Amino acid sequence: MSLPKKHVIRIGLDFDGVVAYNPVRIIRAPVAFLKQRVLGIKKLRFYIPKSPFMRFMYILAHETSFFPAIGTSKLRDLSKRPDIELYLITARFHFLKPSLYRWLDRWKLRSVFKGIYVNTADRQPHEHKLATIRALHLDYFVEDNWDIVTFLDGKTKTTIYWVYNINDHGKKYHHKVPYLKRFFEDIHV
Repeated sequence: MSLPKKHVIRIGLDFDGVVAYNPVRIIRAPVAFLKQRVLGIKKLRFYIPKSPFMRFMYILAHETSFFPAIGTSKLRDLSKRPDIELYLITARFHFLKPSLYRWLDRWKLRSVFKGIYVNTADRQPHEHKLATIRALHLDYFVEDNWDIVTFLDGKTKTTIYWVYNINDHGKKYHHKVPYLKRFFEDIHV
Protein backbone atom coordinates (compact mmCIF):
# COMPACT_ATOMS: atom_id res chain seq x y z
CA MET A 1 0.00 0.00 0.00
CA SER A 2 1.44 3.37 -1.01
CA LEU A 3 0.96 6.62 0.81
CA PRO A 4 -1.00 9.37 -0.94
CA LYS A 5 1.18 11.87 -2.78
CA LYS A 6 1.60 15.14 -0.89
CA HIS A 7 0.34 18.27 -2.66
CA VAL A 8 3.07 20.36 -4.23
CA ILE A 9 2.53 24.11 -3.84
CA ARG A 10 3.09 25.73 -7.23
CA ILE A 11 4.05 29.41 -6.98
CA GLY A 12 4.44 31.76 -9.94
CA LEU A 13 6.30 35.04 -9.55
CA ASP A 14 6.48 38.07 -11.78
CA PHE A 15 9.99 39.44 -12.22
CA ASP A 16 10.15 43.27 -12.28
CA GLY A 17 8.70 44.59 -9.02
CA VAL A 18 8.31 41.16 -7.37
CA VAL A 19 11.59 39.23 -7.61
CA ALA A 20 13.63 42.26 -8.65
CA TYR A 21 13.08 45.54 -6.86
CA ASN A 22 12.30 48.29 -9.33
CA PRO A 23 12.06 51.82 -7.85
CA VAL A 24 10.66 53.23 -11.10
CA ARG A 25 7.45 51.25 -10.65
CA ILE A 26 6.05 54.05 -8.46
CA ILE A 27 5.27 56.01 -11.63
CA ARG A 28 2.87 53.27 -12.78
CA ALA A 29 -0.12 54.71 -10.90
CA PRO A 30 0.23 58.26 -12.33
CA VAL A 31 0.73 56.84 -15.83
CA ALA A 32 -2.39 54.66 -15.48
CA PHE A 33 -4.35 57.69 -14.25
CA LEU A 34 -3.18 59.77 -17.22
CA LYS A 35 -3.97 56.97 -19.66
CA GLN A 36 -7.48 56.31 -18.32
CA ARG A 37 -8.69 59.71 -17.14
CA VAL A 38 -6.96 62.11 -19.50
CA LEU A 39 -6.54 60.07 -22.67
CA GLY A 40 -9.74 58.05 -22.13
CA ILE A 41 -8.08 54.68 -22.77
CA LYS A 42 -10.13 52.12 -20.86
CA LYS A 43 -9.12 48.84 -22.50
CA LEU A 44 -6.12 47.05 -21.04
CA ARG A 45 -3.41 47.29 -23.70
CA PHE A 46 0.32 47.59 -23.36
CA TYR A 47 2.65 49.20 -25.84
CA ILE A 48 4.85 46.66 -27.61
CA PRO A 49 7.96 48.37 -29.02
CA LYS A 50 8.84 47.47 -32.60
CA SER A 51 11.49 49.98 -33.67
CA PRO A 52 15.14 49.56 -32.65
CA PHE A 53 15.06 52.93 -30.86
CA MET A 54 11.99 52.06 -28.76
CA ARG A 55 13.38 48.62 -27.96
CA PHE A 56 16.60 50.30 -26.80
CA MET A 57 14.54 52.63 -24.59
CA TYR A 58 12.74 49.62 -23.09
CA ILE A 59 16.08 47.92 -22.43
CA LEU A 60 17.26 51.03 -20.57
CA ALA A 61 14.02 51.28 -18.61
CA HIS A 62 14.22 47.65 -17.50
CA GLU A 63 17.77 48.09 -16.26
CA THR A 64 16.22 49.93 -13.30
CA SER A 65 15.46 46.53 -11.70
CA PHE A 66 18.73 46.86 -9.81
CA PHE A 67 18.69 44.28 -7.06
CA PRO A 68 16.59 41.53 -5.47
CA ALA A 69 13.39 42.52 -3.72
CA ILE A 70 12.78 41.96 -0.01
CA GLY A 71 12.16 38.23 0.41
CA THR A 72 14.02 37.04 -2.67
CA SER A 73 16.68 35.43 -0.48
CA LYS A 74 14.05 32.92 0.68
CA LEU A 75 13.74 31.54 -2.87
CA ARG A 76 16.93 29.46 -2.50
CA ASP A 77 15.59 27.64 0.57
CA LEU A 78 12.12 27.16 -0.90
CA SER A 79 13.52 25.73 -4.13
CA LYS A 80 15.11 22.89 -2.13
CA ARG A 81 11.80 21.82 -0.61
CA PRO A 82 10.06 18.89 -2.34
CA ASP A 83 6.62 20.34 -1.60
CA ILE A 84 7.21 23.66 -3.43
CA GLU A 85 7.78 24.53 -7.08
CA LEU A 86 8.74 28.06 -8.11
CA TYR A 87 8.11 29.51 -11.58
CA LEU A 88 9.22 32.85 -12.95
CA ILE A 89 6.61 34.31 -15.30
CA THR A 90 7.61 37.60 -16.83
CA ALA A 91 5.97 39.71 -19.51
CA ARG A 92 9.39 40.94 -20.66
CA PHE A 93 9.49 40.86 -24.44
CA HIS A 94 11.89 38.66 -26.44
CA PHE A 95 14.57 41.36 -26.73
CA LEU A 96 14.70 41.69 -22.91
CA LYS A 97 15.42 38.00 -22.32
CA PRO A 98 19.25 38.37 -22.31
CA SER A 99 19.15 41.05 -19.60
CA LEU A 100 16.76 38.92 -17.53
CA TYR A 101 19.15 35.96 -17.60
CA ARG A 102 22.14 38.22 -16.84
CA TRP A 103 20.31 39.55 -13.78
CA LEU A 104 19.33 36.07 -12.59
CA ASP A 105 22.88 34.80 -13.05
CA ARG A 106 24.40 37.84 -11.31
CA TRP A 107 22.28 37.11 -8.23
CA LYS A 108 22.57 33.31 -8.62
CA LEU A 109 18.82 32.86 -8.88
CA ARG A 110 18.30 31.13 -12.22
CA SER A 111 18.44 27.65 -10.70
CA VAL A 112 15.78 28.31 -8.04
CA PHE A 113 13.01 28.22 -10.64
CA LYS A 114 11.54 24.99 -11.99
CA GLY A 115 10.62 26.99 -15.09
CA ILE A 116 11.24 30.48 -16.48
CA TYR A 117 8.57 31.79 -18.84
CA VAL A 118 9.48 34.87 -20.87
CA ASN A 119 7.05 36.58 -23.24
CA THR A 120 9.15 35.64 -26.28
CA ALA A 121 6.16 35.87 -28.61
CA ASP A 122 5.69 39.53 -27.57
CA ARG A 123 2.05 39.00 -26.65
CA GLN A 124 0.10 41.41 -24.52
CA PRO A 125 1.62 40.96 -21.02
CA HIS A 126 -1.66 40.14 -19.28
CA GLU A 127 -2.57 37.55 -21.93
CA HIS A 128 0.88 35.92 -21.71
CA LYS A 129 0.58 35.65 -17.95
CA LEU A 130 -2.97 34.29 -17.99
CA ALA A 131 -2.08 31.59 -20.53
CA THR A 132 1.03 30.59 -18.57
CA ILE A 133 -0.77 30.53 -15.22
CA ARG A 134 -3.48 28.31 -16.70
CA ALA A 135 -0.96 25.96 -18.33
CA LEU A 136 1.02 25.55 -15.10
CA HIS A 137 -2.04 25.14 -12.80
CA LEU A 138 -0.48 27.40 -10.20
CA ASP A 139 -1.72 27.68 -6.63
CA TYR A 140 -0.41 31.26 -6.32
CA PHE A 141 0.80 34.00 -8.61
CA VAL A 142 2.46 37.19 -7.33
CA GLU A 143 2.21 40.29 -9.53
CA ASP A 144 2.93 43.99 -8.92
CA ASN A 145 0.97 45.56 -11.79
CA TRP A 146 -2.51 46.51 -10.54
CA ASP A 147 -4.06 46.35 -14.03
CA ILE A 148 -2.74 42.83 -14.57
CA VAL A 149 -3.85 41.77 -11.07
CA THR A 150 -7.42 42.91 -11.70
CA PHE A 151 -7.38 41.24 -15.14
CA LEU A 152 -6.17 37.90 -13.74
CA ASP A 153 -8.25 37.83 -10.56
CA GLY A 154 -11.08 35.32 -10.88
CA LYS A 155 -10.07 34.00 -14.31
CA THR A 156 -8.37 30.90 -12.86
CA LYS A 157 -8.35 28.90 -9.64
CA THR A 158 -4.97 30.49 -8.89
CA THR A 159 -4.86 32.90 -5.95
CA ILE A 160 -3.45 36.17 -7.27
CA TYR A 161 -1.36 38.22 -4.86
CA TRP A 162 -0.63 41.88 -5.46
CA VAL A 163 2.64 43.57 -4.43
CA TYR A 164 1.48 47.17 -4.10
CA ASN A 165 3.61 50.31 -4.02
CA ILE A 166 3.36 53.56 -2.10
CA ASN A 167 1.25 55.28 -4.77
CA ASP A 168 -1.51 52.69 -4.79
CA HIS A 169 -1.40 51.13 -1.32
CA GLY A 170 -4.85 52.52 -0.51
CA LYS A 171 -6.61 50.36 -3.10
CA LYS A 172 -8.69 47.55 -1.68
CA TYR A 173 -7.69 44.02 -2.65
CA HIS A 174 -8.11 40.76 -0.77
CA HIS A 175 -4.50 39.48 -1.26
CA LYS A 176 -2.13 42.42 -1.15
CA VAL A 177 1.35 42.62 0.31
CA PRO A 178 4.08 45.31 0.28
CA TYR A 179 6.84 42.92 -0.87
CA LEU A 180 7.65 39.27 -1.59
CA LYS A 181 8.68 38.39 1.97
CA ARG A 182 5.20 39.23 3.23
CA PHE A 183 3.67 36.95 0.60
CA PHE A 184 5.71 34.01 1.93
CA GLU A 185 4.67 34.90 5.47
CA ASP A 186 1.03 35.14 4.38
CA ILE A 187 0.98 31.63 2.90
CA HIS A 188 3.13 30.24 5.77
CA VAL A 189 6.08 28.83 3.82
